[in-house]
Order: sequence, then C-alpha cells, then structure tokens
Amino acid sequence: MRTTHRWIAAAATALLAVPVPTGAAQETRPADRLSVADYLDLEQVADPQISPDGTRIVYTRRWVDKLEDRWESALWIMNADGTKNRFLVKGSNPRWSPDGTRILYLAEGEPKGTQIFVRWMDAEGATSQVTRVTETPRNPQWSPDGTQIAFAMLVPREVTWTIDLPKPPQGAKWTEGPRIIDRLHYRQDRVGFTEPGYTHLFVVPADGGTPRQLTRGEWNVGARFDGLVFDVNFDWTPDGRAIVFEGLKDTHGDGIYRSSRIYAVDVASGAVRTIVDRPGFWRAPRVAPDGRLVAFVGHDSTGDTYALDRLYVVGSDGHGFRLLTGAYDREPGEPLWTPDGREILFAAEDRGAVNLQRADLEGRVRPVTEGAQVIRLGSLARDRDRTLVAVRSDPDEPGDVVRLSLHRPGPPRRLTDVNGDLLGHKRLAEVEEIWTTSTGGAKIQGWLVKPPDFDPAKRYPLILEIHGGPFAMYNVGFNFMFQTFAANGYLVLYTNPRGSTGYGEAFSKAIDFAYPGVD
Repeated sequence: MRTTHRWIAAAATALLAVPVPTGAAQETRPADRLSVADYLDLEQVADPQISPDGTRIVYTRRWVDKLEDRWESALWIMNADGTKNRFLVKGSNPRWSPDGTRILYLAEGEPKGTQIFVRWMDAEGATSQVTRVTETPRNPQWSPDGTQIAFAMLVPREVTWTIDLPKPPQGAKWTEGPRIIDRLHYRQDRVGFTEPGYTHLFVVPADGGTPRQLTRGEWNVGARFDGLVFDVNFDWTPDGRAIVFEGLKDTHGDGIYRSSRIYAVDVASGAVRTIVDRPGFWRAPRVAPDGRLVAFVGHDSTGDTYALDRLYVVGSDGHGFRLLTGAYDREPGEPLWTPDGREILFAAEDRGAVNLQRADLEGRVRPVTEGAQVIRLGSLARDRDRTLVAVRSDPDEPGDVVRLSLHRPGPPRRLTDVNGDLLGHKRLAEVEEIWTTSTGGAKIQGWLVKPPDFDPAKRYPLILEIHGGPFAMYNVGFNFMFQTFAANGYLVLYTNPRGSTGYGEAFSKAIDFAYPGVD
C-alpha cells in the first residue's frame, strides 16, 4: 500500500473495528464534520528558510496528488511579513546562498530521480540543474563562499549472485532474480527494502558539474538509529576548508547499537580526522560562526534502553569536550547557533508541548516560546531583529509558518493559513488536557478528544490510542486521525505513561528493561 493512503486505510479499519455509537455516528454526517476523505485535501508546510537579510521566506508546501496517490511538494515564497505569498517552483528542501542571491533545492530532474537545482532570486529567475546523479542526494548545503554544494548520497555496493542461471531470451518477462541479503538491517519503515551500500559525502560546483566523493569506505556518514540511517547531519567550517559530520567509521557498524562519532573531512584532500571519539551516540554537529566550537547533541554509551540526549560543545580541534545542559532535564533537538556565536537555539519536548529554547555557553537555558503548541525550528536571519521562522501547530491548527524575533520577545506571528479553506467550515473536536495519578503517585498526562456537540450527560464509545516507541511523546499538535474519530462520534483518549519522553530522564527510564512498564 502506498504511503499516502496507509493512514486512511488504518483509520477506516479502526472505525470498522470499534462498535458504532448509538448516537451521532449512525446519523447522516453533517457537512461541517471532518471525514476521512478530507485528508486528501489537507496541506502541509515545512522547512521555512528566511533570507540572510531577513526580507523573504521560502518554504515547502505539500499536497496530495489524488491521481498518483502520493505527496507532491512545491516551494512558495513570501515577504517576511507574510505578504505576497506565492508559488515559486516545484521542489523541496530550499536553502539560501550565503549572499542571498540564490537558493538551492531538490526536485525531479534527469536522469529520472531527485536532483539538486539552483535558482537565481533576481527578476530573471534562471534555474540550473546542478547534479545528474543516479542516487538521491540528501541534505544539500552551500559552502560559505557559495561556490560549492555539499550533500550526502548512497554509494551502492554490488552484491553478486554466484549461481549460474539461464539467460532469458530478448524481450522475455521472467521473474526478477533473487534478492541477496547479507546485512542485518535491509528494510526500513516507509522505505521497504534498502539498497546495499554506504552513505558518503560529496561536493559539486554550485554552477553544476561532476560531484566529487569526499568520504570513502565500508562505513556510513550519518548517525545510525537502531542500525538505520535516518538523518545525515553535517556542517561546513566558516573557512570552507572542512566539513564536520556525524557517523561511525567502523566496518561492523551494522551490528552496533546507537553509536556514532563526530568527524571532520578536509574538502581538498578527503582526509578524515576525529573530533569526538568518546564512546556514545553523538549527532547533529553545528559549527560556531567563528569556527572555534562545534555544538552537538547526544549521550555517552550505555547499556540502558534509554538515555537522555543533552547539548554539548567541543573545540573544532577536538579539545575541550564540555556538557552544556547538564541541569536541563529535557532533550534538545538539533542545535542552531545565533549569528554572534553567544547562544545555541534548539527545540525541546516538555509535557506534550514542543517549544524553542536558547542556551548560552555557560549552560543557562531560557525559553524562546512557551505554551501548548508544537514549534519546529526553521532558520534564523542575520538582520537586526534576529528574525526566526518556524512551523507551529496546536490542537486546532495543523501547522503554518510563523515568525518571531529573538531581540523582540513576543508570541509567534502566523504568516500562512494553508488549511483555512478546508477547516474554516468544519467543526473540530475539543481537546481536553487531563492528569491522572498512577502507581507510586506518578502524575500522568493525557488528552481527551471530544466529538463536536459533546454532551456530558450521554454515553460515548471510547478509543484508547497507545503510542509506540516506547520512548516517544504524544504532543498537542493537530492530529487529523483523532479529529476524524471524534467526528464519527467517538471519544479518543491518548496519554504519555512512564517511558514517554518530555518528562525528564527518570520518567523515561522508569520502564528500563521493564516493558510495558509501571503504568
């Protein structure tokens, strides 16, 4: 089953599996209630990027292609105040060049597949296809001088079938040959079978040309989570001479649990040196604006089933390894340096919400945003106000681009309303926060989603939603599935029992070697 409709089928199955309510769900559905079919009209925004001067924002807008049963993506652009919001070009993952004159992005190209493109942001709007590769480039990043683009890409490894088989006649439609499996991790959620090979770093001239491979060997660039590479994080040094990256230079890495290091590769020679060799799971390195420090997140190696990630810094020469957020009992997301190099921004989960935080180099953490919301960090401009763009969601809003200022505190200002046309005519369910006392007096947070026109005097069937992980957190962001269940006349209860993240390390580790746990 394809990705777009996987959730729809799951939702439909769940509705069939639960007894139909005797009340509203048996009646004719009011036009102002959400339906499963409305999911195909839902849009998403992601990855907002503000120009270096803080005047324009490019972001990715996604919608469902109903004929092809897949998500499509396009880049939209608007002024920093949200005006003149318009389509720019098909693609995703935009990044402004350091001087703000161009953007790079990913889009379908030739040969068939994802390629890197560059568009000039002047009146002409000329666009160039930069790569012509046969594998998918990932996480492209400009060099500091704007002349090169670094990216990660799979280097396939040939697996030979040693048994001779008859050669099919020309034009014959024989069954494909057998798939050779000699790796522990050969499949991945939402991907299926993964191609054998190793992820490595490449650079290509920003004007287009032949990519040059920087790292080599039977190991992977990218922190491996339970053996699978999900993200590939790296960052240029300000002088453009090196790229700092996460990975594990170990040919046995496929069988090593949550282990990675921080390295740097010399762009000219390809020589790799280790910056953080301490045993642990270290990832998301970001180089300070002056190049002296590298910020990253992670934890020391442990035999426990869970360990809280924290924020660290180390000298770019590998000396001065230092924990910053030792007293902060929440898990920081990918770090982002402020332009002056004095603070590091990150998003963190906390009691169902995800908000932005700022940490100074003494380890003091202060909130940038607060409240019952989910904010995903986008990018930060170099303008006077230090304008920051992000994506914000709450129980009633699926997600829109917002803007805020580091120098002028205040609530985020919403700049887009991509689902107003769909949800503006719908009556959504009310989401009520609840707290209960569990064994040992632990306080457990949850939420009850109530059908529109909920009457407390009536009885309703209840769907209990249990999150996986188990080290994960249900949050207060908009949940279309829960809203759809409620629109069909069900109460939906979801909770964060011990083992969940967002409540401190002890709360998560309460189920260490004790699944499903004490609650």
